[in-house]
Amino acid sequence: MKKKTETHPVYQLPDPWQKDTHNVWLASSLILTRNFAKFNFPASLDKSRQQQIISLAYDGLKGSTQLKNPRLFHSDEIPPIEKEFLAEHFLITDGFYQAHEEGGFVIDESGLFLAGINLQNHLQIYLLDTEQEIEKSWNKLGKIEESIGKMNDFAYNSQFGFLASNPAQSGTGLVITLFLHIPAIIQTGELAELLEKEKEEEIEVSGLQGSPMEMIGDILIARNACTLGVTEEYILTSLRMWATRAVVAEISIRKKLQESSDEQIKNKVGRALGLLTHSYQLEVIEALNALSLVKLGVELGWIEAPPTLNLTKVFFNCRRAHLLHHLERKVDIPELPRQRSEYLQNIASQLKLKI
Repeated sequence: MKKKTETHPVYQLPDPWQKDTHNVWLASSLILTRNFAKFNFPASLDKSRQQQIISLAYDGLKGSTQLKNPRLFHSDEIPPIEKEFLAEHFLITDGFYQAHEEGGFVIDESGLFLAGINLQNHLQIYLLDTEQEIEKSWNKLGKIEESIGKMNDFAYNSQFGFLASNPAQSGTGLVITLFLHIPAIIQTGELAELLEKEKEEEIEVSGLQGSPMEMIGDILIARNACTLGVTEEYILTSLRMWATRAVVAEISIRKKLQESSDEQIKNKVGRALGLLTHSYQLEVIEALNALSLVKLGVELGWIEAPPTLNLTKVFFNCRRAHLLHHLERKVDIPELPRQRSEYLQNIASQLKLKI
């Protein structure tokens, strides 16, 4: 196989999973949408106006003290697989394939910041938080927005707040998405009860692919359903409280599993380790599902793992774009399931089943 001769700058982003700080609340993604006043939305702009938007946005971002050497890339400078890598890195579920020809992206050296320019809106700012500090991240996001706002007026209406191309995203323009790893709740059949007990109109839940019926990798996604008619503080508080209750429920069930001898869950964990050890090919969904159970087994003490092994990092690195980068070589798509199985076999060889 041919080795890569060039490395795109997006691959130089620091790994956000270096600190595995929480076994349940893995990460949060904060997205702030803004549009500049006196400009049409991107889909209705000609190229010269789109270029003007890029310049206005980038100049404002360069002036922010919150960013470390922000760098601009035009959309055509980032190939599709690198766009997919960015979407995976920042846990963005809708991807960037709708980027206009005159769109752009700004990243900085932190590996936690991304700005999308001329996508559905003039500016979408993303912050990735892996330390469960959404209030701190929102404060940083606000300061970045303030830096841009000093140089440009945002489209704002006294009744509807900040305006967006999709009216439902107007108001605060803030969407916070939480990624919770809750295998104990899901594998013991307690998910429906949790969702019913913690049901709130302002919060919507789903799995990684958007369906509330399929929790791939036992990851539950919770986000604010409304940006209009609510404050940023309300969004932060309601999501913080919801996540805290879900985390408490997950930890409680894990303790019960440790104290009891649940043969069914132990069997699932053992079979998952066997799948990673002996599979010839693995698709991403079955890999994520198996890794989730193995990760649970490690955290319950049923599987022995080296202290330096970060299974959260492995979990997110087995997705397509990250796996291709890890392999450091070009792999035909039909061959990727085989390469994924080899990658995970190497991980599984470091694990020892203790039940």
